[in-house]
Amino acid sequence: MKPLRNGKTVLRIAILALLLPVGLLAAQNPDSEAISKLLDQVKSHAALASDDAATLESFTRSNLSWESHATQLDVMREHVNNLLADASKMMEMRDEGSPWQQEAIDRIDPLLPVMAAHLSATIEHYNDNRNRLNMQPYRDFVQANQKLIDHAHQLIRTFANYSEAKAKADDLEKKLELPASTEPSS
Repeated sequence: MKPLRNGKTVLRIAILALLLPVGLLAAQNPDSEAISKLLDQVKSHAALASDDAATLESFTRSNLSWESHATQLDVMREHVNNLLADASKMMEMRDEGSPWQQEAIDRIDPLLPVMAAHLSATIEHYNDNRNRLNMQPYRDFVQANQKLIDHAHQLIRTFANYSEAKAKADDLEKKLELPASTEPSS
């Protein structure tokens, strides 16, 4: 083993030794039950919005009235607004979450404004073109909207499913009196 050659190396090691325990303690936040509940609610809203988007997309392949489209867009907007409200609460609680919950929030959060903006653009296009709902531009808006909502729904559902599975595994560990597992570091 070679001896340390200069003071800079010793200083770096000392700083690392001081910072390491703080970093490890910060990374050990337990799962937040409140965040897990909100994630489950966000999943429910995303599922409803995804179903709404699929229904609206099916409308573009039929001769339904503009009123039917309007009703479906209103329902979808309501579900997306509920999703955004709960996701916003989740974002406010981000620092209370465990590392995987923080990662989930960080990955979900950027998708939602894009999804909401596109839904707004779809509604605006609808409002400007009520008599042209059978035309390709409206279909394109609706199909893109469906893809964005489905993508967000799949990601949210995956994290919510992970949350449920992790909670079950944690409960089993307690019942079996096993040592708590540690999450792999990133």
